[in-house]
Amino acid sequence: MDDLDLLDEQVTENKEVPQVVKTLSILSIVGNSLWLLIFLIAAFYVLAFASAFGGLAGGLFAGFFAIAAIIFFLILMLHVLGLIAAIRMMNGSKGAFILYAVTNGLWSLLCLMSAVNDRQDNQMFSVFCGLVSIGFIVMLGIQMKNMPIKK
Repeated sequence: MDDLDLLDEQVTENKEVPQVVKTLSILSIVGNSLWLLIFLIAAFYVLAFASAFGGLAGGLFAGFFAIAAIIFFLILMLHVLGLIAAIRMMNGSKGAFILYAVTNGLWSLLCLMSAVNDRQDNQMFSVFCGLVSIGFIVMLGIQMKNMPIKK
């Protein structure tokens, strides 16, 4: 137990953002940008389908498409906030980790919950995405003690 206390006490005051945090932030920026692009394309597809299909059904499925649009908007905002948090962490903001952990934690929860659905063909991909997001949260959380202290 004393060894763990010694490790926590040996935190040195850094002037720069650790290279590991920069690398993980860049990978997170790339990942959030890709998911943002995928969901943006899917949202435009759903909205175009709703526009074309809305005339055929006489507005019968308008509520379904409205709910789908709201869900896509919320997922897009989740990735935008994750992107902002990753950029701020790369620039040295310790406080951005909380926003990053919340947004990626929600994304991980959505991925893992979607894997529970028995009718889904790509359960392993959902589990993989959820576990990778959790891994990024853990790795960045471990590195937060090495972040520079802003005065």
